[in-house]
Amino acid sequence: MIVSGAIVIAVVVGIAVTMLAGGERKYAEGTLERTVQDYLRAVSDRDATLAITFLTSDAAKQCDAASRRGISDRGSNAIRATLDRALVRADTAEVRVRLTESYGNDSPFSSGQSSNNQTFTLKQTDGAWRLTDSPWPLYCPAPTPPR
Repeated sequence: MIVSGAIVIAVVVGIAVTMLAGGERKYAEGTLERTVQDYLRAVSDRDATLAITFLTSDAAKQCDAASRRGISDRGSNAIRATLDRALVRADTAEVRVRLTESYGNDSPFSSGQSSNNQTFTLKQTDGAWRLTDSPWPLYCPAPTPPR
């Protein structure tokens, strides 16, 4: 009985160590993957002010306070992102990410999560990669021209 209890404890400790050691992969500073990763980290932390810093200046100008609420008012949903591919063409790039959002729904007819593919478009500006549009969950519409 003591031996089997010790084995169970060893297995549980092993799983916990593996989970803690596995953690999140950090992409190299200055890479387009890292820009997307840092943006999604800011979204996950509901920090709209920080998230906007990963946009080009033109894209950031379109994001008013109402647009930023898409990040700051997200609720407590957890986000998991998996890099699918990155494609670079000179000073522009696309990063495709699989996003899985967990809602904590305990309904027997719901998985409590949803997944979708999101393509982030980036441009290299002043030596740094910046998002060129308002990616999920931001929606920053272009200004409406006067009539």
